[in-house]
Amino acid sequence: MSETANMALSRLVEEHNFPSVVLKDVFTRMQSNQLGNNDEEAKEAYVWQQVRFLENYLKYMEVE
Repeated sequence: MSETANMALSRLVEEHNFPSVVLKDVFTRMQSNQLGNNDEEAKEAYVWQQVRFLENYLKYMEVE
């Protein structure tokens, strides 16, 4: 079974010490996207977008 967007997001959050402001931003965006959105594929794609954001944050901010 391949990793889902939610699994990837959880893995990143568990493995890294992101600043609380970054995590709050990501989770607020995800919550807003969930409201009124009935398209499951679009929801999954949006979570993948947030995963890429966190990966880029790690890459460019050198957070461990």
